[in-house]
Amino acid sequence: MPRPSLSDPIARLLAVHAETRRHLQAVARDDTPLAPPFADWIEGPARIAHDILEQQLFPALIESMAGSDAVCLQGMTGGLARDRADLDRRWRQIIRPALACAPTSAVPDAREALAAWAGDYLAWLERADTELLPMAARLLDDAALDGLAGDCARLDR
Repeated sequence: MPRPSLSDPIARLLAVHAETRRHLQAVARDDTPLAPPFADWIEGPARIAHDILEQQLFPALIESMAGSDAVCLQGMTGGLARDRADLDRRWRQIIRPALACAPTSAVPDAREALAAWAGDYLAWLERADTELLPMAARLLDDAALDGLAGDCARLDR
């Protein structure tokens, strides 16, 4: 798949989500070793993309709306942010430590926790990709998209 244009931040975020989804689906199927690249991806590009969503895209999207539509968007983005905070907490407190201690295939409880976390993360990605990002592509003006494209440069580091 060709890399999305640097000037299309929505496509770049969707591409990071697609790669994150690929990693999570492999983990959920239990057909991949949990090598350091998995954790590196989750703690690197996946985390950067979610920071961009919460710190830049969510506020820009809410600012683009007025009245009751903005209130609805605040509820949607607030729910995604809360769910993401829960995913991050579970990653730090349960999943990451389990990955560091032993292969999760050797620890059934850890494998179950990882599978549940991966499933919840996949559901989060689905909501972001089908509800929020298409809306952002329609509603954000060129200046907001240009600012978001600059923020997406962090994905290349």
